[in-house]
Amino acid sequence: MDATVAGPSDESFLVTMVTRISPTLLLFVSLLSLSNTQAQVEQTFEYGGVERTYYLDLPADLATGAPLVFVLHGYGGNAWTIRNYTGWTTFATNEGVAVCYPQGTNDGGGSPHWNANLGISAANDHGFLVALAQHLQETYSLSTECTYSCGMSNGGYMSYSLACNNPETFRAVGSVTGAMSEYDFDNCDPEEVIPIIHLHGTSDFTVSYNNGVGFGPWGDEGVLEIIDLWTGMMGTTEESETDLPNLEPIDLSSVEFFRYFGAPGGQEFHHYRVSGGGHDWFGVWGNQDIQSTELLWDFFQSHCAGEFTAVEEAPQQEAKIVEWTGDGLRVLNHCHVRIFDLQGRLVWNWHNASTGLVIPRAQLSGSPLIQVIAPDGAVQVLRIH
Repeated sequence: MDATVAGPSDESFLVTMVTRISPTLLLFVSLLSLSNTQAQVEQTFEYGGVERTYYLDLPADLATGAPLVFVLHGYGGNAWTIRNYTGWTTFATNEGVAVCYPQGTNDGGGSPHWNANLGISAANDHGFLVALAQHLQETYSLSTECTYSCGMSNGGYMSYSLACNNPETFRAVGSVTGAMSEYDFDNCDPEEVIPIIHLHGTSDFTVSYNNGVGFGPWGDEGVLEIIDLWTGMMGTTEESETDLPNLEPIDLSSVEFFRYFGAPGGQEFHHYRVSGGGHDWFGVWGNQDIQSTELLWDFFQSHCAGEFTAVEEAPQQEAKIVEWTGDGLRVLNHCHVRIFDLQGRLVWNWHNASTGLVIPRAQLSGSPLIQVIAPDGAVQVLRIH
């Protein structure tokens, strides 16, 4: 394949970082590969006359209408590897979410990739991923409103491309060390703008923080230009910056969280800038102050709970499961209560809140969103101002 269209290879990235994995993590990965999960079996799905493959983490007690998350590998990578190192299997089991790991096809140079409008292959990955999502939604009764995509490097590129081209299927996306193809950056004009979360290191030498890959179809726009593009389409009016605790000074990096919000439609762009961070899935390699998978899931979960919906457009629920008394929250009927903070993080989670329980106002300080789920599936959402 012509070197001018080659992509940022994650094969060397993975080889390099294997040397940095601790014995404990290696043991964890070994045990994970032996665990009793449905994702051990590679599954097939035919699209466009081509048999494609994927793995699927599907908890045995998955509820009807559960969320679905796609996790896309990087250039030169594969579905099985990203499943093992990201730890999404644990979230699938503990949080009741289906997680799909599709396999990209080989480009002209024999490297597995995602064709995020890159022009380096004829693969119709948009059509494949949309069709696979619809197949899984129908087969397992998963939520069409809580289906998401995220990925590493080229997988992040593809997730951005889905946000531009298929927002009706993928309702929010996340990128870890990825960027946008030149075509997508120049032509992105979705009918609906969806929420975005982007994690990136300032010392990433594979996909630069300042100018992406820097050439050809892979694009030369940096993270700040991508943020400007999306926040402009969202119409955000407010921005906040938070220095996160430097929990592991030995990793020689720190994290700043940027939140862009105040859009008429409620969409938000969350950016975690890892100063000194490299081309890493943070929390597994490189920076240890944040856990990429946890942040992605918290973001998607917040969207599913209605966090990124305009107040005037928030769905009106007939169910009244709890009530706000002014002094706190009173539970009227046995239910599951979930409370989110200003950054969309789940901070309280009562699975069996009993009738008559009162949660004091002081305990809810800094928690503007409450989602309540009754045993029959009825949902009530409260916003505290």
